[in-house]
Amino acid sequence: MSQLLAIISSAFYGIADFSGGLASRSLAAWRVTAWSQLIGVVLLLAGLFVIEAPAVEGQDLLYGAIGGLFGLLGVAMLYTALAAGTMSVVSPITGVLAAIFPIAWGLFSGETISSAQWFGIALAVVAVVLITRTHSETRITRTVLLQAVVAAVGFGFFFIALGQTSESSGLWPLVAARSASIPVAFAVAAFYRSASVPPRALLPIVAFTGLTDIAANLVGLLALQKGPLSINAVLMSLYPAFTVLAAIVVLRESPSNVQRLGIVAALVAAVVLAI
Repeated sequence: MSQLLAIISSAFYGIADFSGGLASRSLAAWRVTAWSQLIGVVLLLAGLFVIEAPAVEGQDLLYGAIGGLFGLLGVAMLYTALAAGTMSVVSPITGVLAAIFPIAWGLFSGETISSAQWFGIALAVVAVVLITRTHSETRITRTVLLQAVVAAVGFGFFFIALGQTSESSGLWPLVAARSASIPVAFAVAAFYRSASVPPRALLPIVAFTGLTDIAANLVGLLALQKGPLSINAVLMSLYPAFTVLAAIVVLRESPSNVQRLGIVAALVAAVVLAI
């Protein structure tokens, strides 16, 4: 069940990144980040009435707050890089590196990984790289490379932090996460003079980004609480597959043969890791 939740979370992340990247081409990335995170609180509050929390400890809230700040950094840096039009370069870096940190943490914490699961992890990493390959000759700048690496670190430690929370805490770690991240997001947006409400024409895509992002967090938190961090973090890092699929459906982009191979590899990896 936890692996299935991780895959669903990955789908939401991929769609949120697609819409957030599009929105950040018209608005400042921190503006998109701040308002999307605020709007997402609506769904989070609704989730509190559905998911029970028998026992919420202080450390659950602490890990949630720490994860929220790392997640904020990851999202803001990813949207900034995507706004530069380098999605095909940024996605493999963030997708692959974001998975490496939780794998290392899980192994350090005593998790065991079978040979089949190692194969699934390796295949997932290869899939992310293949999916995000295009015919573009765009070269990555040092600035975009740094943004991609920082985004990956943010996502990786976001997964790790949420993975330390107890299942009995329900969704309250995410309440702590958003309580920590939203004020910081608006403070940074205000510093860049971009904290005002998005224009009416772009508000729907910002709202959609916020709702799909928090949906990814909700489902992802449950996955990390219920199952192994190393496996579920890898599954959640398959989000570039869904970003590409969103581009195919919405923008009617035609995937290359390499990308098709990557999508098939991602599906096989998901099945192997879910067994």
